[in-house]
Amino acid sequence: MDWRNLIFSPLSLPEPPDVSTDKFISWHAEQKEYMLKHNQNKQNSAKLYGGYSWHVSWAKWWNTYNTSNPWICDFDKQFPELVEYLELFPFTQAKSISFLNQLGGAEVNLHTDPDSFWGMRFYLKNKNKDALYFSRTKNTDDIKMRTMEDEDGNPLTEKRDPLDYCKDEKIYANFPQERCAWMLNSYRAWHGVDKNPTPTGSRITCSIIGEYDKNKLFDLFDKSTNEYKEYQIWY
Repeated sequence: MDWRNLIFSPLSLPEPPDVSTDKFISWHAEQKEYMLKHNQNKQNSAKLYGGYSWHVSWAKWWNTYNTSNPWICDFDKQFPELVEYLELFPFTQAKSISFLNQLGGAEVNLHTDPDSFWGMRFYLKNKNKDALYFSRTKNTDDIKMRTMEDEDGNPLTEKRDPLDYCKDEKIYANFPQERCAWMLNSYRAWHGVDKNPTPTGSRITCSIIGEYDKNKLFDLFDKSTNEYKEYQIWY
């Protein structure tokens, strides 16, 4: 089976822990101050807190993951249940762990994410289950088109037109439950999220990026296909 053609699937993992919204918002405010001070790319970091579709919180970042204290603002002490859950994902090293909180009224246009071929995600909150959609790429070259940054990590000066690269379609993802783990593919498809009709805090996605244990990764895909085949999207 060519897993490169798997665009979306729920993952055969337990339901994510249910954390206190007030506690999470308090931690987000603390890490925001930290990130604006210490992020290695301060220009991008500052931009994420204004004119962006998400409030972003980082539990680990590229310049903290390999330090003696990789967790930002005591994330591991404040949310040990989430740290334990994150260990279920098939990584040899998680290098970036972020939480994307879709703003009320905000729409997320078609784009790709900075993962390698497969992106690992889970919903901390998700009150709008049927909002994530995919548009398959016009070709299957093993080249990902960057939609937010150039090769040097700088913001693009002009947005790319999705129809130059993707088919004119919207294939919506379906989820087996409100909060669950799932994967996406940014090589074979771009993805977007419909306008959020509910308040900020109703849709929070965790994104984990790092180095994979390929054996565990493909074993998880096998189990997930057996359990959630009717939910999967393929190229």
